[in-house]
Amino acid sequence: MDMRIPLSVFRMGIVLVLIGSVWTGIVFSSTIKESKSIILDRLDSARISIDLNGNGLGFYIISSNGYDNILLAKILDSQGNYIDMKRITNKLTVNYFQFEKTGEYTLEITNFVDKPVELTTEIGDTTFQNFVIPAIIVFFGTVFLVISGYRKLQRYITAQPDEKI
Repeated sequence: MDMRIPLSVFRMGIVLVLIGSVWTGIVFSSTIKESKSIILDRLDSARISIDLNGNGLGFYIISSNGYDNILLAKILDSQGNYIDMKRITNKLTVNYFQFEKTGEYTLEITNFVDKPVELTTEIGDTTFQNFVIPAIIVFFGTVFLVISGYRKLQRYITAQPDEKI
């Protein structure tokens, strides 16, 4: 007795989406990143640094304990040049910056609020080049799911009642 499960377009789509999603999660978890918890007093600054290789797209995440923030976030390269500067006024911020050479990149945060602010910061490399293959897999899985749904709808016939007026 053969107990094979027929491989339909729908099942292939689900499998491809799952494989691509898991692969994306693995790539996200293996990115180069540095995290730090900080308490900043008024006009106080803090720095967090990371070594990045080659050129690519970096990111930083700043999360605070309050909504009434006035922070200044600066990204500096190893020579002290400003790459990015943003004013942050919300509780959670995610920003990206382009880096073009290997070196140490620093996130500098300054507090301009009259009271201390508790922050959780993270800086890292998105390694966006590693997302190409899983994105293509998820794309084809989604296309298979759409095709499967279209074929199901195409075969679905509804009886229309006769209208007697």
